[in-house]
Parts: sequence; C-alpha cells; structure tokens
Amino acid sequence: MAFAPIATRAPRIPAPHVVPPPPGKDLIELRDIGMTFVTPNGKPLPVLERVNITVAENEFLCILGASGSGKSTILRIMTGLLKPTIGTVSVDGKPLRGNNPYTAIVFQSFALLPWLTVEENIGLGLDALHAPREEVVEKAKRAIDQVGLEGFEEAYPKELSGGMKQRVGIARALVVEPRILCMDEPFSALDALTAENLRSEVLDLFHANAGTLSSVVMVTHSIDEGVEMASRIIVLDAHPGRIKAEFANPMPYPRNPRSQEYIDLSNRIHALITNTVLPFSEETKAVSKTEILPAANIEEILGLLGILAAEGGRLGAGDLAEAASRRFDETLQIIKAAELLSFVESPGLDVVITPLGKELVEADVNEQKILLNKQLRKLRTFQLLLETLQQNEGEVSYEVLIEDFTSRMPYEEPAQLLDTVIDWGRFAELIGYRSKDDVVYLDTGEPPKE
Repeated sequence: MAFAPIATRAPRIPAPHVVPPPPGKDLIELRDIGMTFVTPNGKPLPVLERVNITVAENEFLCILGASGSGKSTILRIMTGLLKPTIGTVSVDGKPLRGNNPYTAIVFQSFALLPWLTVEENIGLGLDALHAPREEVVEKAKRAIDQVGLEGFEEAYPKELSGGMKQRVGIARALVVEPRILCMDEPFSALDALTAENLRSEVLDLFHANAGTLSSVVMVTHSIDEGVEMASRIIVLDAHPGRIKAEFANPMPYPRNPRSQEYIDLSNRIHALITNTVLPFSEETKAVSKTEILPAANIEEILGLLGILAAEGGRLGAGDLAEAASRRFDETLQIIKAAELLSFVESPGLDVVITPLGKELVEADVNEQKILLNKQLRKLRTFQLLLETLQQNEGEVSYEVLIEDFTSRMPYEEPAQLLDTVIDWGRFAELIGYRSKDDVVYLDTGEPPKE
C-alpha cells in the first residue's frame, strides 16, 4: 500500500519586524451611514449616525467601542447583511447591492452545524453558491490547511475544542476566497491562551495575503487586541454609534506589549474609552430619569471595592483591571456600577473609593444589605420597579418586566438589565425572584433595619 507524502506547511510565526504595508486603493467606503431599528413597541431606535469609514487594500482595521456603539452593525453593513437606513456603501467604487462579494464574515458564536463534519461545515459557503463538488472539496482542503485543521476533516463539532471550532469558522470564511475577512469579536468566547494562538495565526494569514485575502476588518472589545493586531484603529462613541477617534498603528510585527510605543498607544485608547464610559463631572448626578445599570453583580462590586481598599483607596482604571485579573471593558462596567451606587468616584483616569464604599467593605453581610438597600431605593430604576410591584399585588412576571425595560431603555439588552436588577435587589432583600413561575416579587419581610 502506497502512502501519500506528508505535506509540509510554512511556519506560522511571522518574520521579525514585519512592517505594516502601506494601504492600497479603497475597497469599501461607508459614507454618511445612519441605521435606525424599530423596537417591539414601534419606537425608532437610532443605532448609527453619520458614520464614514473606508477599508483599503493591505490594511488590518479594528473597530473598538462600548456596548451599544454599533460595532457589529457596521460590520454587517459592510458585508451587505444589513442595508443602512441612510447613507451609501460602495465596493470598488460601485454602489453595493445585496451581499458584498469581497467579504466573508467570522462570528463570535461558532455557528457550526452539529450534524456536519469539519470539511462539510467549511464547504457550506461554496455549496450555497452551487459550486461543483470537486471545487468544494479542493477549496475546503486548502482552507483546512491554512488554519491548521489537517486530521480533523471528518470530525464533528462536538469533538472539537472552542479554538478548533473557531478555526472551522475562519476556514469557512476563507473558502469563498474573500478579499476582506470580517471578524465579529472572534476570540471573546475563547480562553486566553487559545485566543493568543489564534490571533497569531490570523496575523500570519494577513501577512501572507493567503489566496485572494488582502485586508481584515475586526470588531473587538479588547484594546490589547486592537493594538497587537491592527494597522488602523477606529474608536466609536455610543447611543447612537459615531466615530470618536481614529489611530494609525505603524508598529512592526510582532509587537512587543512592553515597548513604550505599544504602551503609549494603549494608554491613549484606554484614556479615550475610560473618559467615554466614565465621564468625570463635578455636577450632582441627576436621578429624574431611569438609570442604566451596568452588567456587574454584587460580588464583583464588593471584590473591586476590596481591591481598592487594600491599595490605599485609589487606583488607575487600567491598574485596577490588572489587579482584578479582568478585561478592561469588564472592569469599566463594574466601576460604573460602583459609581452609580456612590461607592466609588472616577476623577480623570483614577478610581477612588468613597467613605460609603469604605464603610461597605468594612461592614458585615447584614450591614452591607442595609447599605445597599438604601442606595437602591435612591435609583429611579428601582423606584419604578417597586411602584410597579406595589400596583400589582406585589409580583409581576419576568416577561412583563422585560417588555417594560425594552420600552424605557431601548438601547440596552433588557434580559441582561433585568437580571442585574434582580441580583442587586435580592442581595439587598428588596425584591425576590421565583424561578418556578418566572415571577419577580416584592420582598415580603420587613425592610432591613439599622
């Protein structure tokens, strides 16, 4: 029996000091893009406003922004999956109609069909184009080689790790031979080591200009990912999404996170996003309108306050994220939550524990419940919730509250917001949740007393 020779592949580690190539001609242009969705109750919801972006040959573009800034919406408009409400999309100088033939997209969720093998999942895009079977097999094998999936062709998704599943997603995008690879937070569901390895491999594909691939557009929540990978970084503001700043990143690859140039760029973007998410104001916070509760649970808030107290009561937001071993964007959400409850202040780029926050850290659990109960009763979100419960014999279904939250806070994810409300309210013995019938109820015990 004859054996086929073992195929060899070029090493995936890029040569030292690969300088980002100069951008070529514009491949995609988004001009004066606006996007408005309609909420379930029929109200318009502006998501993007006057967005102007170009994607050129030979560039790696990262789009950064807070939740609600429209990052993923921009990517879907680029690929033709969404048509903007206003503005124009041009591809190679011509108006885009339908799907963008220059692009393929990799999603955060792996979106693999569990009944198909790796090779069959990768060939789906070509099957949809009615490509001949021989072409599907040949191109799928080539994509499998590009992403290091040899030996897994006949495996099913349940046999694969998260990293391997995302390799399948990348190969499925490459198999249609795009000029622009679009990636929507492709590493956020992976562990740190797997994500780091895949980032390196995506950079290798970009450097190699594998097949027809010329450019990459990646949406990410991670500043470090942007600084490590991108030749250009766009930062978005939110509600609705607008371009807040743009940064060129000419550092050679592979990039050293300890270099001063890397640190300086990271700090500039950190400062910009921190100031966007945690704007410092000497004015008293208004409570007349419904507040947005950041997605942070009480244990996370208490943990952050404990770190601050142990560090003398004051830390920079970036240092606090490092001390908490959390992503920067996650840490900002916890800081926002603690600030909303008056447990911290954020003057400039620093986070400072308040006397009330220090009191909370030093209190026992029952005293903590009393303090939190008081603070929650000051928030309009909880005032309205308590009124609703009192008007409905002390309990309301989760589904009804979801509809209410959707109506009042259309930019937010209502289920995530309500889950945060329930977490805070249960800890403070203000409200309860009964899972067997999916009901939120008023705590029937006496309010915590001092």
